[in-house]
Amino acid sequence: MTIPKGLKIRHKIFLVFILSNVLLIVSMWQVFQWSFDKGFVSYATERDRDFLEQMASRTANLYVYYDDWYFLVQESRMEGDWHQAKLENLRDLIPPPSTPNLDLIYPSQYYRQRFLLFDNEKKPIIGEITFNDAETHSIIVNKKIVGYVGLRSIRELVQDQTLRFVRQQGEAFLLISAFMLAIAALLTWPLAQWLSRPLCSMQRATQKLAEGKFDTRIEVKGSDELADLSRNLNNLASTLEHTREARKRWVADTAHELRTPVAILRGEIEAMQDGIIKVSPDSLASLQQETLHIARLIDDLNQLSMHDTGSLNYEMEDVSLNDIIEQTVQSMALPFKEADLELEFENSQKHPIVMTGDTDRLHQLFANLMNNSLKYTNAPGKLKVLLSKHNKKAVILLEDSAPGVSEEDKDKIFEQFYRVENSRNRATGGRGLGLTICSSIVDGHQGTIGAYHSPDGGLGIRIEFPLN
Repeated sequence: MTIPKGLKIRHKIFLVFILSNVLLIVSMWQVFQWSFDKGFVSYATERDRDFLEQMASRTANLYVYYDDWYFLVQESRMEGDWHQAKLENLRDLIPPPSTPNLDLIYPSQYYRQRFLLFDNEKKPIIGEITFNDAETHSIIVNKKIVGYVGLRSIRELVQDQTLRFVRQQGEAFLLISAFMLAIAALLTWPLAQWLSRPLCSMQRATQKLAEGKFDTRIEVKGSDELADLSRNLNNLASTLEHTREARKRWVADTAHELRTPVAILRGEIEAMQDGIIKVSPDSLASLQQETLHIARLIDDLNQLSMHDTGSLNYEMEDVSLNDIIEQTVQSMALPFKEADLELEFENSQKHPIVMTGDTDRLHQLFANLMNNSLKYTNAPGKLKVLLSKHNKKAVILLEDSAPGVSEEDKDKIFEQFYRVENSRNRATGGRGLGLTICSSIVDGHQGTIGAYHSPDGGLGIRIEFPLN
């Protein structure tokens, strides 16, 4: 079945329903024809066979009396002549001939026009139908076959006499089918409209999304597949809207972060050109510091972009988390001591915890997290690093002392360029990318990272890595 192109979905649904109904009607008509032919003809044939036995017995008695078939041939010829004369003289009332012997053979007048007679060599005596095309029964006299009595096939009779009945039944069936098809069409069109309404809504919504209108939403009704598709489309629109806002915010934040050190560099260089600031090792060191700050910011942005595009390479191998964390703690011990902060590492496992990971990236991860606590923890204070194993996962906790973060800030600290209010001052605050890079590294190792309120009043970071 080919559906014309250019039709709307409701038209296609309507055509499918209508064509299905037409196919069903045609199939029912074929079944009706087959059932009538098989059922009625089979019944009539079985009935004929019972009557043929009676006809053969009566014909045998007449043969014993006449010892010939001439008497039946004569009566059959007289009857045929009468039928011909009646057809030629329709207005004349011609009485039928006397055929007592034939009348004795027939069980009913219904069989008169179907009667056949064959000799013992199966040649026709009465009737022009061959022996193989008729229903027959042998005529036995003194245990000897003297002929065969037969009947024309019931199929010919059905075609001749009941064709009008079959045609009438077919016309009635087709009339009823046409009426039911009209009702089905009247019911199908609103149904097709109703089924296509969600699809039309989604078509309009996708067109708006293609135009950049990401605030588009679809009203969801029901719980079927179309409703699920509508929900998914709404989720897609929400994701696109969030992505667009995040991209705008990221561009604005990046421009802001780069503008500040560039403005400082420009101001100091112009001051040197105007002679306000003398060119000296101290002034050049200040310029170098701002240059390094820009370089670190660009490097962080490059790492994040490489992670987002999937081009950040990880050299994966079996590594010991115990050794990596312990080495990082040792490298950070001096800065923590100078800041009057206590750095403690607690390992609850006797055996090394081995996972598949990139050693350098993991060092960077733990160093960034410890640096974050180093910058934002008040002295005297402390940072506790705990390593444990739970349900085939390595669990790392980093808990520092006051100050902590609010509930709202806790859920946003892994966003790019996000800094809590008490760390926005560049003297103490960073670039706002450290925790974002940490989240990317954890994600690259198929792990999870989250923040919580530390029992010591500061910030707690929980990391989970799947083990081998």
